Amino acid sequence: MKRNKVSIGTYLYWSKNLASMLYSKLLLLFGVRHSTSVIPEGPYCYTPDYEKNKIAESFTYYVIPCKYYKTLGKRWNGCKYLGIITDDFVFDDQCKMCGKNYGDDAS
Repeated sequence: MKRNKVSIGTYLYWSKNLASMLYSKLLLLFGVRHSTSVIPEGPYCYTPDYEKNKIAESFTYYVIPCKYYKTLGKRWNGCKYLGIITDDFVFDDQCKMCGKNYGDDAS
């Protein structure tokens, strides 16, 4: 039976994202806030990539993720804007937790 192996590059990517998250959390502790202008509109942490989706020949749905959304492993994800790391399955689907640019003018 063949096991799925995670490459070293994937571990380095996760490590870089974790370091970025911890640095962001440190900045938040000192009162430095991130810009909300790069957070996508709507209830998700991404916007559809209309150009790629228009020319895609497969059933793949391409998105442009939020600058602050980070993948930290097979189960863990984080938000640099909020400074959180979680294994919440809702956040794994990139549902927005911050409430910024939600589209209902409540943010």
